[in-house]
Amino acid sequence: MKAILVDPFAKEVTEIEYDGNWRQISKLIDCQLFAPAGLSSGDTIYVDDEGLFREETAFFMHRHYPQPLAGKGLILGTDGDGESVSPELTLLEHKAQIAFVTPFKINGRLVWLPLINPYSTHTF
Repeated sequence: MKAILVDPFAKEVTEIEYDGNWRQISKLIDCQLFAPAGLSSGDTIYVDDEGLFREETAFFMHRHYPQPLAGKGLILGTDGDGESVSPELTLLEHKAQIAFVTPFKINGRLVWLPLINPYSTHTF
C-alpha cells in the first residue's frame, strides 16, 4: 500500500510503499517507540514517541494537526475496521499542508518559525 514519509531532516515529503506490518513503522521513521497523531483529514501520522527527548531533532507541522511534530512521520489512512490503508489525501495534498518549522524564543515565548516549503499554500 502507499504511505507518505515526512522527513523534516531532509525537508522532504515522499510517497513510499508500506507492507502493512506495524513493525516496519519504527524502521521507516527511525525510532524505537511510535505514537499516532490523528489528522482532522481522516489520515494518521505515526511519529517517534520519544522525538522530543532527542538531542538532535527536526520538526514539522501539518495543517490538520494543532501542534509541531518531532522527527520523521509516516502518514497512513485507516479503514472502517481500524486497519491501515493508503492515505485518503494524495501526496500533493499532504505536501501542500506540511511546513517544516524550527523553534525560536521571542521575549521568553516559544514560537514556531516556518521554513520554506515550495509545496505549501497555507500559513500556520
